[in-house]
Amino acid sequence: MQKIILPVLLLCASFLQAQVFMRNFENAASLSLGSATLAYPDLSIGTTNEAQLGLPHKLGFLASTAIPYGISDWQSVQVQGYANIGSNSGVGIDINHGGTEDYLEQRARVQYGRRLGQKFYLGASLDALRVSQQEYGSSNTATFSIGMMAQALPKVWIAARVSNPLQQKLSDEILPTTLRIGACWQASNLFLMLLETEKIIDRPVQLKAGAEYRPTPLVAIRIGTRNNPARIGFGAGLRLKNGLRIDLGSEWHPVLGITPSAAIAWSKDKYHRNQKSGPDNQ
Repeated sequence: MQKIILPVLLLCASFLQAQVFMRNFENAASLSLGSATLAYPDLSIGTTNEAQLGLPHKLGFLASTAIPYGISDWQSVQVQGYANIGSNSGVGIDINHGGTEDYLEQRARVQYGRRLGQKFYLGASLDALRVSQQEYGSSNTATFSIGMMAQALPKVWIAARVSNPLQQKLSDEILPTTLRIGACWQASNLFLMLLETEKIIDRPVQLKAGAEYRPTPLVAIRIGTRNNPARIGFGAGLRLKNGLRIDLGSEWHPVLGITPSAAIAWSKDKYHRNQKSGPDNQ
């Protein structure tokens, strides 16, 4: 079955204009939340929006890997790092590597985010993209993304992000232009709920939702979903000593099956979900 699925996916990636790049498999925590993480109010699950780098933080790293649909020959790896460069701004790097021995996709993203007001954050990133096919050589290009976040209410965050707004091409194909709009209801230190819409030109709107429950400061339980097609995510995270964290997540696809994912992260920040000021950097 795997030998049949993989060529079909690669064929779609090669010939569908809106899918020059195969789907990016998010880190384990984001995957389990249905990828509805654009308005996530801190960096404890990595950077999912450049504007998050304007939130209070110090220094952090994350490495995540997934086995898409259980296909062992399909690699999916993500590495992130971020650091503050002042009281109101920060920089980050996000590297993604995915594909098979015959077809590889790589993305390197340099990010910057800044706090522009008491409750408003703006960020941008520059992306370098590369596709390599064994029989056809490789292609390279660059594009950019812009993201924003705002604390609309004491318990509500909103966010928006647009990627590749100028419809940059990779070889002869147009890279997808994506608009994401999300919101987060941070009910308490124990529970938050996420909602998001994602629109890619020439494709239906995708709706996403996720929820995270922290029964203790050391444990996080997550669940999420998205449509087109309908998928369900679930997972858990464990906070260890000295800022080390381990996240496990998976997503179930009704046709292709389960994608398991695992991540390890470290940060100097003491996240406790303070609704007014974000992470505790004391």
